[in-house]
Amino acid sequence: MLSDAGLWVGIAGSLVLWVSSGTLAVLIGVVLAAGSLSPHRPVRVLARVGVNLTRGIPTSLLVIAAGIGAMRLAGISGLPIVFPGTAAPFQPLAWALVLALALGSAGHLAEIFGAARSALGRARLEQAAVLGLSRPRHAAMIARECAAIALPPTGTRLIHHLHNTAFAGIFPVAELFGAIQGRASATFQVFHFALLGCAIYALLSGLTWLIFRLLEAALAPPVARQARTRLPAWS
Repeated sequence: MLSDAGLWVGIAGSLVLWVSSGTLAVLIGVVLAAGSLSPHRPVRVLARVGVNLTRGIPTSLLVIAAGIGAMRLAGISGLPIVFPGTAAPFQPLAWALVLALALGSAGHLAEIFGAARSALGRARLEQAAVLGLSRPRHAAMIARECAAIALPPTGTRLIHHLHNTAFAGIFPVAELFGAIQGRASATFQVFHFALLGCAIYALLSGLTWLIFRLLEAALAPPVARQARTRLPAWS
């Protein structure tokens, strides 16, 4: 079944949807988290509204609204063609779904990033402020320490984000869920293709978990790394 070219196109389509929308979701999440910490009240209010809206509206509804809106807009051009297996006239539709998927995760990621900064504690933030670093170096140091805290929940959210890409199968955009559904309908081997789809999603989720575990280990302070590798002393 894995020799089916349509399945590989679906896997590639899901990966492109996932990476592009996931990257955009992280960027929007950073902007919303930073806005929530702004000293300016209007910026904070707008950021919190954005967080609550993107968390409160189901991703499925965002995808449906974006897809229907994109299909009704004719003559959209100039967007790069990057989604494998999706016909050129539907590439703008795929970009609209990328935006919808990103918005579906952005609010959750913003909360994760904000919580990671809060977890550093006021004492650590004040200590970092008096080190005399330039603003870019200070921001980079805080971002690195926040990243070490935020990576586990961020990885979990992006695994869920991968599963959300299946909503794109509602529209003529090539992705894994649609490919599995199409092959199951064509061959009547529903159980076999459903099992295969579960296995592929589980494999991609596991690889994502592994990548984030490696990143977490790379960003951990040396003392924390030594503590993890030290064997317990049994008496």
